[in-house]
Amino acid sequence: MPNYVDSPNIPALLVQEGVATYLFGSYNYHQAPTRMYITNSALTTNVATITVQITEGEIPTVGSLITVTQTQAGSGGMNVNRAAITAVAINAQTGAGTISYADTHANITTVADSGSAIAEVPEVPETLANGNSIACVFQAPKGDSQFTVPLSVTFPTLPTAASVDLQAALHNINSEFTKVATVVAVATSNYTAGPFAQVTLQRGYFYRLAVSGVSGVGTIVGKIGG
Repeated sequence: MPNYVDSPNIPALLVQEGVATYLFGSYNYHQAPTRMYITNSALTTNVATITVQITEGEIPTVGSLITVTQTQAGSGGMNVNRAAITAVAINAQTGAGTISYADTHANITTVADSGSAIAEVPEVPETLANGNSIACVFQAPKGDSQFTVPLSVTFPTLPTAASVDLQAALHNINSEFTKVATVVAVATSNYTAGPFAQVTLQRGYFYRLAVSGVSGVGTIVGKIGG
């Protein structure tokens, strides 16, 4: 997502009930998980490689999470739950090719196999830097003036240090935003607060995430629930 711009030409995002809104990073809600069937399996030095045919979705990318089930090779040794993909070699025209991932198991010689695999749509992080996210406003639930929402700020690449605060303003103007709560903090490459928080908010306010104290190199994904 773009960073905060102090201009009436940049509207705030509307946070809808039941949908995570990304203030840093992004997620493609219009893309379906990739579904595949497996025709061959092999495993060498804890690296599994499956030959697949895509039946639905896009070609998965390195870092996406894959779940493999119902394989027979090595007594099901290729089966994993949400392992990170380490290599992809799939023909864009045919949807056929190979996918590799880490799998701690005895070696399995390349063999015909059957089973299914699902690669989840990944979140897309952005480079971590001091600054403010785009603002958002809530489609608040009915009832009292206060409501509680979940917040998650993660660093796929963990920096040496960083702090992320939730800020609020009555008008979507940079000078009006003030701190509501610290969502996440990192010191000496370790989380000291967060990465998940639940915050009680007020109706009619604008909210954003503010990053400060960044040291080292990192990436960030920040989202808020309605």
